[in-house]
Amino acid sequence: MHPSGNPAESGQPELHVQHIACANNAAFVLRFIVQRLDGDRAISQAPAGGAFAAGQTRSVDLSAMRFHGDALRVGERVRIRARAIGGTRRDGPSVAYAPNGHTATFSVRGTTLSFSINRI
Repeated sequence: MHPSGNPAESGQPELHVQHIACANNAAFVLRFIVQRLDGDRAISQAPAGGAFAAGQTRSVDLSAMRFHGDALRVGERVRIRARAIGGTRRDGPSVAYAPNGHTATFSVRGTTLSFSINRI
């Protein structure tokens, strides 16, 4: 069983951020999208840019993203969904949005068929 991606259910305080960074520490080329959540269910998603190689980091400003034409509201939860080119997809832990200038950085590690996404 996987631990819940919802910090409120795990006893952790909700992390509010404006930016999400994804560090590719894996052995593959990576793409990721940002998913807007309702509970633990993705209700919309937005691209976060193109593919990038191992050893690189990409970041997005959540305040500039649109989900079905709508901006995020303060407190809405999002997560990254990473895809290994030629491999599988995984969902990262969720964070809440706030226009506060803070950044949540996620590290992707592993191989195309078996990788993890952890907040650092």
